[in-house]
Amino acid sequence: MMTFDKNVGQYLVSAFKEGRAAHAYVVVGEKQHLQSLLRECAVVTMCYNHVGCNCDACKKVIESAHQDVIYLPLDTQKNRLTVADMAYLVEESYKRPVDNSEQRVFLIDASNSLAGVGSELWQNKLLKTLEEPEGNVYIFVGVTDAEGLLPTVRSRCQILKQDKLSVDDVRKALLEKSFNLTSCEMAAAMSGGSVQTGERILNNPAIFEAYKTAERIATEMTSTKTALRYASEILSNREYINDCLGFLTVLLRESVVYRLAPELVLLPHLKNTIDQICANYTLAAAQSCIERINAAKKKLDDNGNPSVVIDQLLNGILEIRYRCRK
Repeated sequence: MMTFDKNVGQYLVSAFKEGRAAHAYVVVGEKQHLQSLLRECAVVTMCYNHVGCNCDACKKVIESAHQDVIYLPLDTQKNRLTVADMAYLVEESYKRPVDNSEQRVFLIDASNSLAGVGSELWQNKLLKTLEEPEGNVYIFVGVTDAEGLLPTVRSRCQILKQDKLSVDDVRKALLEKSFNLTSCEMAAAMSGGSVQTGERILNNPAIFEAYKTAERIATEMTSTKTALRYASEILSNREYINDCLGFLTVLLRESVVYRLAPELVLLPHLKNTIDQICANYTLAAAQSCIERINAAKKKLDDNGNPSVVIDQLLNGILEIRYRCRK
């Protein structure tokens, strides 16, 4: 059985069982969790028991193979919604279910589509369907900030916000699933308060390799020559660049916390790693590097060239490290 987010999946389970489920929702969560949150919504909607069991419907949704669960935008490379996407939704919303189900579900990732040219156009195109949805149609719009949506869209949807457990709660939940302690600490620190995201991390070797790359950068990168090697490592695992940069941020933040309030450290079983980072980076350097990493992540979110962004980031980290030497 799936582990559902308290404020999203678990809420929907109760809503469906009690007959008070709405036909349109805005799902608010951190960007890296939106896909899993939207998938939770589809599982609850399509599963006969609404519990995320191991039935055929659940399996198909989890594997992105259910024909009545439609993902938007259609262009997954640009990942920006268009009027054409909404026209497709409108057309499909009038069709009967085809995959042994009674409803059709539309999962809309709007995380990259709330600003810029066309952002209001696709939302206005969606309005009529939100106002008068077919009885068997359920629409879930995923965003990182509901305020970015037009008020007319928000007013026609119920809003669900991702629940955030403490890192300790996530770690304990993962330990109960028989993962080892050190891995659970790493996954919990990167989970954003989601047990499901923690499980995704622990079950994906590519994500762990991204984390190991981040650890090596923080402890071993000493020159532009080694920076070039690590840039290649990051780019070879391109799908998980954000995971790598996210964990690098966590490690540097841990080095800051370790020096200022050691009782608040989240990764006690990585003490040797944190000690080495403290030796490599002064407090000021670690804080400045975190700011540089966040700026790089924003550039990537804005479709910056990954090779250029990563190269500039690693060289920038080295510059900060040596400028802030003890």
